[in-house]
Amino acid sequence: MIMFCLLCDSEEKLYDGLCKSCFLKEFEALKIPEYTTFTVCSHCGATLKKNKWQQVGYFDDEIINDAIQKNIEVNPKLEDVDIYTEITNNRGTVYECIIHVNGNVINTEISKEYPIEVKVEKGVCPDCSKFHSGYYEAVIQLRADDRKLRDDEIKEADEFIANEIQRLCKTNKLAYVTERIVLKEGIDYQVGSYNAAHKIVVNLQKQFGGIITESRKIVGHDKSRSKDLYRSWVLLRLPSFNKNDFIEYEDKVIKIEKIGSHKFSGINLDTYTAESISWKEYDNIKKVAQIDDIKKTTITNITPNEIQVLDPDNYDTVDLKKFDVMDKLNIGAEIDVIKINNRLYLLMNEE
Repeated sequence: MIMFCLLCDSEEKLYDGLCKSCFLKEFEALKIPEYTTFTVCSHCGATLKKNKWQQVGYFDDEIINDAIQKNIEVNPKLEDVDIYTEITNNRGTVYECIIHVNGNVINTEISKEYPIEVKVEKGVCPDCSKFHSGYYEAVIQLRADDRKLRDDEIKEADEFIANEIQRLCKTNKLAYVTERIVLKEGIDYQVGSYNAAHKIVVNLQKQFGGIITESRKIVGHDKSRSKDLYRSWVLLRLPSFNKNDFIEYEDKVIKIEKIGSHKFSGINLDTYTAESISWKEYDNIKKVAQIDDIKKTTITNITPNEIQVLDPDNYDTVDLKKFDVMDKLNIGAEIDVIKINNRLYLLMNEE
């Protein structure tokens, strides 16, 4: 029985009722929609790419190609398929493109072109959704032990946290402060990301010293992941003392000269030697005086081993041990003293 091409009536080997020439002419390499879309966050510009939000900053060929690839079907008869997209025009939120398809069908190489529009749709990424809803995972609590925070401490902490947020938000979109709350006991900062809050407090402690403690509690449940949701409170407790204050530790009176992230240090007034104390020992520390308690008095006599001064409260003469750093002191000179536990200590001015 003679078979003829359904289109041109030619008599030859047929493919789906068509001669080879008509089959190749009519062959659809792709099934494509009239248009396709990709989604951009209307707040931050992040793009939804392969089901993940990415901060790319611009719509590159790969994003547009991904939007096209997810909505086209390749004819299963086409082999050795190679597809690439060419952007021919951009009209605001619409990209006009040409899909170029190369492949092999019935042992013949073919090339096809298909026009398609790619439209930009606006959406909101999860991070921006959290930000605009006031979502936060952690609270930074800034407190001072047995005292109020000083104004300069608050100002410095505010500036430090703002700079840290600026740095961290480049890689963590949840690095933001939703609210700053002034309380009688200190300042709270509600932070979107726990990781960001933890890093900020660690760096803040390097600046101010103090003790870090953390606590957390369940605030909800994510049914989709069968996972409890937690909120953390990260507390930085600044010490009761400041630089130039006086503390008592293991029966030693120490004038604080430096406050660091791992330890604080000063001068042991009993021996006039340097002392360093770990923050782990903080709860064993007692503040016994501050810089405002320092008074001036007069040196009335000096011997090789002692310095005699007047008690600034009752003007009695008091003999105090003389240390090597006091060799340049002279009779009649004024000198700073501090009275702690009814005992006078000589203070050498920093030069």
